[in-house]
Amino acid sequence: MTLDVKNGQPPEYISKVEILAQALLKNRGLIFLGAGASRPDDGQESLPTAGELAQEMADACRLPFPAYLPLSTIAFYYESRYNRPYLNGFLQKKIDRDDLPIPTTMQLVAEIAACLEEHGRQCFIVTTNYDCFIERAYEARMKKKPTVIVYRGGWNPHDSSTRLHVGFDGDAEFWHPTQSTTIYKMHGCIKDVTEATQNESCLVITDEDYINFITNAFSQDDKKRLLQYTRGVIALSNILFLGYSLTDSNFRVIFKATAEARKNDSYAIQYLNGNKAAIGQFELTRWTATASFWQTKKVQIIDAHARDFVAQLLSEIRRQIGNVGH
Repeated sequence: MTLDVKNGQPPEYISKVEILAQALLKNRGLIFLGAGASRPDDGQESLPTAGELAQEMADACRLPFPAYLPLSTIAFYYESRYNRPYLNGFLQKKIDRDDLPIPTTMQLVAEIAACLEEHGRQCFIVTTNYDCFIERAYEARMKKKPTVIVYRGGWNPHDSSTRLHVGFDGDAEFWHPTQSTTIYKMHGCIKDVTEATQNESCLVITDEDYINFITNAFSQDDKKRLLQYTRGVIALSNILFLGYSLTDSNFRVIFKATAEARKNDSYAIQYLNGNKAAIGQFELTRWTATASFWQTKKVQIIDAHARDFVAQLLSEIRRQIGNVGH
């Protein structure tokens, strides 16, 4: 079901906020962050979009850039034209930007984590973003660092000796959180692109990286597949997808490898960015078809601005905590 909230908040919308708040308070909720959650507030300098990165890579390769080609395909050509260290260096320059202001959406997600943590709950956040906005937001709010685990899922799946998880010691098969807030970076972290990893696919960005990612994610080798804890949480949780384009083929790879087999309903914030009459018939038709498709996957699309929805979710979490007196 598609929920239109720009002209008010119908009961269906309110119920979804309540369900997600309750799930998070019972440690049965999961926030899944995509690139859109890192978009800046109006007027602020920002990281480049996927399209902007793709355009710059295509220009460097002297290739015409068809707008319909995903970043992963252009990045594949870029790596082929140059090499992996050159690609990694380009990404570091563009994305490793601790000088940029933290977007409000990320601050609100960090506030949700803080609220849960301060009331004895755990918060497990999964992100496919390479940037460090969510870590910076958490540290600014809590005055301490969160637990951050990085999954190098784009690594060559035929390399049998390399552990793909960075950020903890011990057996990945039996890992579970020991602190209240954990951030799981499923497609790598820009801070992990060091001299030691320059020649390897520690970031999932090219077409080949996505193939490696899904191969590793489904591997029978516990050193390579996604954390058992992560797979369990995804399977049992109500998931909130923030900042994803559900028409993106790469998101469908992520979903196939992680969340398709879960038991509970999930929700994706997909803002129409204006009234339906203004976006054009093609975009409206595509948006409606996308909503219908994802409903078959037990993902309900909510038409709302991510920042507004997360603010309402935080308010509801606080309300439910107040009602039970702790």
